[in-house]
Amino acid sequence: MPTPNLSCTAKLLSRAMIACAAAWLCLAVAPAGADPPGSAEPLFVPRVVDVRVDGVSLERVDVSMQMAVRASRDVTIRTLKFSDGFVDKIPVWITSLDGRWPLRRGEEFVIPTRIAITAYARDALGVASLAELLGRKEVDARAVVEMSFDTPWVARMLRTATDAAMTEVSFKAPVPATSLPRPLAQLGAGVLEFLQRQAAPLLAARSNGQAVNSDVVARFGRSVATVETEYELEGGLLAGRRTVRTLGVWWTPSIYCTTREAFEPWRYSPTDASQLQIEGARLRDAATRIHIRVLSGPPIVIDASELRRRLPAPAQRRVYSLATGEPRRMRLALRAAPSALLCLRLRDEEGAALPSAPGPAPAAAFAGEPSRGLVWTDAALATGSMLTLRTPLHRQSLGSPLVTGDAIVGLVASPDAAWDANAIALAATRALRLAPR
Repeated sequence: MPTPNLSCTAKLLSRAMIACAAAWLCLAVAPAGADPPGSAEPLFVPRVVDVRVDGVSLERVDVSMQMAVRASRDVTIRTLKFSDGFVDKIPVWITSLDGRWPLRRGEEFVIPTRIAITAYARDALGVASLAELLGRKEVDARAVVEMSFDTPWVARMLRTATDAAMTEVSFKAPVPATSLPRPLAQLGAGVLEFLQRQAAPLLAARSNGQAVNSDVVARFGRSVATVETEYELEGGLLAGRRTVRTLGVWWTPSIYCTTREAFEPWRYSPTDASQLQIEGARLRDAATRIHIRVLSGPPIVIDASELRRRLPAPAQRRVYSLATGEPRRMRLALRAAPSALLCLRLRDEEGAALPSAPGPAPAAAFAGEPSRGLVWTDAALATGSMLTLRTPLHRQSLGSPLVTGDAIVGLVASPDAAWDANAIALAATRALRLAPR
C-alpha cells in the first residue's frame, strides 16, 4: 500500500477532530445527566445556537459556536471559562469570554460573542484511536465550567462585586453523522489507523524549530518521574476510589518537585470539593496511597498522613458549586498559587541541581503518556514568579518541567501557567524532608 501524502493525512485528522469538537460543543455546558431526585431547578440551561468551522490545518482545528442561556433567576454573567475539556481522551481547548450579559428569569438570552474551541492533532495522536472514535455513535465528554456573575447590590457590602460558580460536567455526546464526507466515512478502520500512525512522527517532529525532541528527552527525561495518588471518598453520590497521576522532576538527586495537587487532588477538583463540602462525602484518610514511580527500582512510597500533617493550609478561593442545581458555597484550592509548588527531600544523595535559565522561551513539556512524547509551547512572563503558556498543555503535563535544549525554564502549574525556574529553586531550598516508607 503506498504511503499517504501529507495533505491526505491532514484532511483525515482535521475532519476527525471536527467530529470530536462538534460533539463536545453540542453539550459542553449542559447538566451532567439527569438531575437527582428532589434537586432544585438548574440555575442555567444552555442551548447551542450554531456551530461553524473557522480553520483547519495539519496541527489544529478551530471551531466556534454561539450559545444561548436560560436562567432560573435574574442574573448578569460577566465571564465564561472552560478547562479540562475532553472528548474521550482527547483534550479540547476553549477560550474564555468576557462581557456583561443580563439574564432574566425564564427568558433565553443569546450571548453575542462566539465561543472559540481548538482541537490539536498533537493531543489526539497517541492517546486515542481515531478510527475507533469515529466508528462510535456517541463519545464520552467532560469539562469544568466556571462562570462569574454580578452579585446583588445588598451582598456587595460584604463581598466583591462579582462571584464565581463552578461545576464539572460529564456526559455522552453524539458524534455527528455528517462530520465526514461519504468517501472518508467509508474508509476501513485499518486504513484510518495506518494514516494515524503515519501522521504521528510528522507532528511529533514539529517542535517550532527548537532542539530535536530526542536530544531534550535524553538530557532531561531521566529526571522526570510520575507521582501516583490513590484516594477514596465515602458517602455522597460519587463515592469510590480515584487515581490521579501527575508529573514531577528531580531538581537534585535528592529533591523531588511537583504540584501540591499531585498529593491532594481532591482540594483542586470541583467535583470532589462539592462532594466533600456540600454533598456529605468523606475522605478515607487510611485509604490514601502515594507512590513516586522512578525509572529504575521500586517506587518510592510516601506516608500520606505524615505529609498532610506537615503541609500548611493551601491557598484557596470561595466559589459556588452548581453540582446540585442550587448554588452552594465551597472552597477550591488554587493551582497556580506560589504555595502550590511543592518540593520534598526524599534522599541524601549529593549532586547539583538541574541546569536552569530564566524565561520566557519556547519550551517543551513532557506528557503523561510516554507515547505522546514532548509538547512544545511558548512561555511568556506573567506576574511575580509565573509564566503564561501561550499554547495550552494537556492536563497530564501538570508538574512537568518546561525544558529547552539545555535548561529548565519552569514547571507546569496548570494548562496555561507555569512557575519559573527561580520559583523552583526557592521551593527546593524549603523542601520538606520525608523518610519514604
